[in-house]
Amino acid sequence: MRLPILFTLALALSAQPPSSFETHLAAGEGAFRQSRYAEAGDQLRAAVAEADTPDPNRPPLRAVEAYSALCDLDLLMSRFDEAIALASKAVDAVDAASGDLTPHLARLAGAYRAAGKTPLAVPVLQRMLKIDQNLGPDDPKVSADYDKLGSAYMELEQLYDAWSAYRHALDTRISRLGPDHLDVATSWVNLGVLEEHNKKADAAQADFETALAISEKNLGPESYGLTGILDRLGRLFSGQKRYPEAEVSFQRSLAIREKILGARHSDVAPALDNLGMVYFFDSKYAEAEPLFQRALQIWMNTQGPMHPLVAQELDNLGSLYSAQKRYDVAEPFFKKALAIRETHDIESLSNLALLYEVQKDWKRADDYFERAILVGEKGLGGDHPEIADTLDEYAVMLHAAGRLVDAKKMEAHAKEMKDKAAAQKAAMAQAASVTSVTPVQK
Repeated sequence: MRLPILFTLALALSAQPPSSFETHLAAGEGAFRQSRYAEAGDQLRAAVAEADTPDPNRPPLRAVEAYSALCDLDLLMSRFDEAIALASKAVDAVDAASGDLTPHLARLAGAYRAAGKTPLAVPVLQRMLKIDQNLGPDDPKVSADYDKLGSAYMELEQLYDAWSAYRHALDTRISRLGPDHLDVATSWVNLGVLEEHNKKADAAQADFETALAISEKNLGPESYGLTGILDRLGRLFSGQKRYPEAEVSFQRSLAIREKILGARHSDVAPALDNLGMVYFFDSKYAEAEPLFQRALQIWMNTQGPMHPLVAQELDNLGSLYSAQKRYDVAEPFFKKALAIRETHDIESLSNLALLYEVQKDWKRADDYFERAILVGEKGLGGDHPEIADTLDEYAVMLHAAGRLVDAKKMEAHAKEMKDKAAAQKAAMAQAASVTSVTPVQK
């Protein structure tokens, strides 16, 4: 009779209801997947509370799933301090159990960066890299880790360290995959972005063109996968005022998108916008206007009439007409953009202020600059760099209006904000300098 008794006991145990922790975790994860975020938060917080209570029947790493799920939700909801605390708990728990640390280190580093605490992310990323290097110097994870380090260093303006990390990523990929693999093209793009940021336009162009040649070889000349690199080349040329070359890149990107996606797809609108901006800066207003109008129609059809992208396109058209001194045509476009953007950002208010300034309508220009600064301080925070730029523009208007004392005040306010931002940036760079990677020779 012993065997049947044991079998009956096993059935009874298997029929036991799930623990409170498991119930909350399953409910929270299910609600999260279905975008029911408030419910997900309640359930996952309850699961974390249960996880913090010792349970001999719970596997040691099971609690980590609750920490990680709630961390992801907090990141989505911009609750960064809470996310950092949970990611740290997950790392500690996995470390104590000798589990796989790297995904949890990646989550913690991402939380630090999302919170604007990139100096704290760097040593976490370096620890992750050191662990993954045990898999072999050319393992795909090692290349990805170097990419993450490179982007973190870029945020901190540690550009040589960023170059070193990106170059390591490129070299490990070439060693593993050969020089003509698509993943190698990705590394060349990363290096190009860095070189462009470092104002080394020739090096950036060479990197982007290398990436483009590799991608063309693998994908063909009309693949959608080429559009991102073509757009980067176009923006690089445009920034150097090499408008004919920028036009060629953007036209090719637009043609690929239209052929593959159709002329009315939402991903066609940015290409229309890119090409339109080249014509705008090259003073080819007749060529730019229909492109902006097409982009506006696509955004309205795909995103709805009150979307920020619609506001941006209205601003583009308003700026186009203003540049042609067609102020009566430009004004309603800026006002429509403002109706969409009001309380969200200050661009439309600043555009209207500048429009009235060039017409020497000092009263209305003054009113809109004041509104732009007020909205910016409420919506962006009092020390946001966009507010300093608006203060500088306001000072120029006050000088033109003969209000020299007020202009000096605006200039002093803008300088104070810029000095504060520069000091904060320098402090972040100094804090991160102790975590630099060992540079490689270029």
